[in-house]
Amino acid sequence: MTVPAESTSVTNTPRMSAPSPARVAALDRLARQAGRFPDLEFVDMGVAPTADGIALDARDVSLARAIEHTVAHRWMTLTAIARACIDRRWENVDSRVQAALLAAGAQLFLFGNVADHAVVDDTVEWSKGKGHRGAAGFVNAVLRKMIDLRGDFVEGADAAPRVWRDRRDLVPLADGRAMRLKRPVFSDDRVLRVAEAASVGEDLLLHWINSAGQDLAFSRAVHSLRPAPTVISGVPEQAVLPDSPFTSHLTPHSDPGSFVWSGDHSSLIALLDAYPEARVQDSASAQPMRLADSLRPKLILDACAGRGTKTRQLAALHPTAEIVATDVDGARLRALALAFVDHPQVKVTTPEGLRRIVGQVDLLVLDVPCSNTGVLSRRPEAKYRFNRARLDSITAVQRDIVEEHRPFLTPNGSVLYSTCSLEPPENLAQAQWAAGRIGRRVARTEVREPRGMPGEPDSAYADGGFGALISPA
Repeated sequence: MTVPAESTSVTNTPRMSAPSPARVAALDRLARQAGRFPDLEFVDMGVAPTADGIALDARDVSLARAIEHTVAHRWMTLTAIARACIDRRWENVDSRVQAALLAAGAQLFLFGNVADHAVVDDTVEWSKGKGHRGAAGFVNAVLRKMIDLRGDFVEGADAAPRVWRDRRDLVPLADGRAMRLKRPVFSDDRVLRVAEAASVGEDLLLHWINSAGQDLAFSRAVHSLRPAPTVISGVPEQAVLPDSPFTSHLTPHSDPGSFVWSGDHSSLIALLDAYPEARVQDSASAQPMRLADSLRPKLILDACAGRGTKTRQLAALHPTAEIVATDVDGARLRALALAFVDHPQVKVTTPEGLRRIVGQVDLLVLDVPCSNTGVLSRRPEAKYRFNRARLDSITAVQRDIVEEHRPFLTPNGSVLYSTCSLEPPENLAQAQWAAGRIGRRVARTEVREPRGMPGEPDSAYADGGFGALISPA
């Protein structure tokens, strides 16, 4: 079954207004990233975008972020489409022009509810101010070719992964449909074709094929196409009673104890303020902490606490324990301290302040930095920067963290080790190595593959990850 495109066609109406502030903000930020690929660093994604230093209203912020996020998720797909419409090597195109084509392509091919002429006009107008002679004319010509490339939408069996991974003219979409192009744009090589269509780095896809097999590798690539929903854990019963203002925004997740949030950001803040025990946390992230639910630790050290999501979960799981939380990153440590001001269980300290608890920790929690390959829908930049050298580097960092913190354990203390990675060298192999180093055994493990494919309900979605409880024999 085909579905007609929703976008309106391009017109030749003269430009009568300034470009949309939302598009200007997104283009300015993407232009700073285009020359970095595959080493994208969307570190300012949490900062509200501005246009020429002026704050945007809520609607423009939403559009700017949607453009950025879509380009980040589908960088390789959009590059393949744009490359098919230019008469030169993509690598020779100015990075600012690349950003313009990718941002416009995201809206023209993946949004489905914007006017073509608005996208083209705003993108061309922005390109005029970038100081590259002929950039605006080039962008205008390429965007019109890109629009002409679009065909119908297909869905159901015609859009299934087993179909588009063998076709060079189908663009898979996050909702389970696909767009049929009027001519092929993706690679003849099957692996590279899937990498481009799903926008997963070729190094990562080949690594998955070698380590997990082709079927699982392709399944992971397909999963990364869909956006990750906001999942809430620790929601108390009263929050979902019929008279609660939050009930309509909370849908039960397939994993008991979690809910999918459908409300706006301000309502989410209101929920978290009303119920401090609630936390934004995917079910896959929550599960590893439960590996230690039978323990009764007096002192817990959360050594890589980040912004405190798992710290809050630990407090709920071990209500009689004292919890010391820290992080080496200054910004995260400051946020952590603010989150636990006057908390009855949690004390936040600098890494240097941990000296007082050497040899006293009953449960050491190490949610270590990792390759993020289990959370690609949330961390799309990780799809592109993966390679074997970086995997070796991050596993070395993980081992350094284990070595640095094992002196804090009591003789009978346990370690709770977790990652949001799918890679065995970061997971079971690392847990077994850590067990050997501290004279313990791997007592329990939790391995999660990502769940929830494009077109499936948000309640079926889950990240991937790993957890291990390392305890005395």
